[in-house]
Amino acid sequence: MSCADDLTADDLNNNVSTQVLERVTAGEGSNTNLWGQIDKDNVTGLNLVDPASASKVIKTWDDRLDEELFVESGVDDDLILYIPFISSLRLRTLLLHPPSPGHPHRPGRLRLYANLPNCPDFSDLEGMNPIMDIDVSAPPPGAVRLPDGRRDVEEWGLKVQKLANVFSITLYFSEAVTSLRSTMFYVGFKGDPKNHTMDMSKLGRVPAQNMADKKVDEVGEKKGAGYTTIR
Repeated sequence: MSCADDLTADDLNNNVSTQVLERVTAGEGSNTNLWGQIDKDNVTGLNLVDPASASKVIKTWDDRLDEELFVESGVDDDLILYIPFISSLRLRTLLLHPPSPGHPHRPGRLRLYANLPNCPDFSDLEGMNPIMDIDVSAPPPGAVRLPDGRRDVEEWGLKVQKLANVFSITLYFSEAVTSLRSTMFYVGFKGDPKNHTMDMSKLGRVPAQNMADKKVDEVGEKKGAGYTTIR
């Protein structure tokens, strides 16, 4: 991997534009399929017709175009998928297989959030700025068709410098053509797996407080450890 792949704005003294930084942080790192890094047993979702169906979109590469298994929103076209990983990742590419452009159940908008400790409610996301807000009503430039004429999965480039240390991804689909139902057949990722493994059960847990040396009225005075919520 190129050393430039790990450069940050601090390394460059903040003297470059966001666009240049994104290109530098993309670097020449690997862009391998991360199916094996997804914590499939803990993939969940919100507003699904079948509440247990979220993991159906996490398929092997060979099965990516299988449309027999899918997720579908329930009461309206808003659909949340929460996807945790078994280790820290650098994400570079989001892989999607939605319905074809113009299909009434193809979502038109995707908001992407990173490192939430669990699947959020829709109300939780109202006050949060997504890392990316993408118009997915049509395939990205360069979308591929297979020799048999079928659409291949769509590859959406991500903001690598904002997704360099990711333990979970939340995908919020909405604004389907009919505004009644959103459908997704496949979700996958490409990027760089790292060596650090994260216990997802501890993500978001408040650390134990530290005992101070001084005691007041024979009761140990405790000083809370610093804690920052990832948003």
